[in-house]
Amino acid sequence: MTLDLESLDAASRGLSPLPSVLSHGLIPVATFGLLSFICSTSLFTYLTFRLISWRRKSPGIPVNQALFLIYNLLFADIQQAMAFLLNISSLKNHKLSVGTPLCFAQGWFVSTGDLASSVFICAIGVHTFFGVVRDYRLPTRYFYCTIASLWFFVYLMALLGPILHRDDFYVRAAAWCWINDKYQNERLWLHYFWIFICMFSSILMYGTIYVWLRARSRNHDSSVAKAVTPLMILYPVIYVVCTAPLAIGRIAALAGNEISLAYFCVAGSMIACNGWLDVLLYTGTRADIIYSAYPPTDDIGLDTFAFMGKGHNFGTVTTVEAGPRGGSRLAGGRRSQGGDSLENLYGLDEIRIKGEVTVSVDDKIHGIMERSRIQTDNGWDRTSRKSSQT
Repeated sequence: MTLDLESLDAASRGLSPLPSVLSHGLIPVATFGLLSFICSTSLFTYLTFRLISWRRKSPGIPVNQALFLIYNLLFADIQQAMAFLLNISSLKNHKLSVGTPLCFAQGWFVSTGDLASSVFICAIGVHTFFGVVRDYRLPTRYFYCTIASLWFFVYLMALLGPILHRDDFYVRAAAWCWINDKYQNERLWLHYFWIFICMFSSILMYGTIYVWLRARSRNHDSSVAKAVTPLMILYPVIYVVCTAPLAIGRIAALAGNEISLAYFCVAGSMIACNGWLDVLLYTGTRADIIYSAYPPTDDIGLDTFAFMGKGHNFGTVTTVEAGPRGGSRLAGGRRSQGGDSLENLYGLDEIRIKGEVTVSVDDKIHGIMERSRIQTDNGWDRTSRKSSQT
């Protein structure tokens, strides 16, 4: 069945040419969509190879649950980025066409991408709450069933509309293609109701974790809890700031308010940032599991959170160098009464020493770990290395 364009109201028909507000406003929407698509696809591809490699090396070790949730979030972000990336076609042709496969694809990716991104951000929040506060993780079998159920739910919500309303479901919705304006109930119950549920659930989960960490840092003076506490605010803040403006605009339009195209362009630019911000956030705070050389254990304790992997490291670096004869001396090069150094008296001036001592202390919940490295190069360019870890 072909869509009858004449049957659509003015708000749902295509635009040709694009009005000035869209010809300029869709540029940042498409640009941020492209950036999110590149970042999300790159990290998703990297993690795919890592997961395959880890599975081959250690077939009996289950995948880290936090890492797998991030992996699924990236797949959701790719779909969301695709939706806003497709605005490049409107900019290129200087028109927004309705009733085309491209319009249907954009509407589909908006539905699946926005909802899936919200669902898995919420799932990561719930998983983090039980892992950090309750020290509990689902058994592997139930964990995979939960992931499959979440994707089934996302695609079911996206499929119901086209099944019920056929060709006129995805048409122009303000600045891009999405659910037809006359299907307001479907917009609410198949999409935004669940996004708001996920949004408030995420705020509740991370808020509870934040309060728990604050209490722990006061009662136990845990430096790790103090370092991680700010991160628990960062997760929901980025999600809400990016997602809420568009969701609020759609709900306001559903209530009968007139929302300008400029507002949708600004809100679309913000939600299109979800992908690259998620990549930046999770690679920065969960680098220990994302970039692990070996299959990461299924641990989600506080010590696995850090900004750029260095959230709770403390230490110092001391370098001592001694040059050749006539140069600076190790330990200040003390001299004898006759003008010769103590090293010369014992023939030690024939040895060139370059010493470097590095000490770093990781103050973690279960103890303190110190690492030191001493490197010595002698006159014959031979190297001896000594490392110790306590």
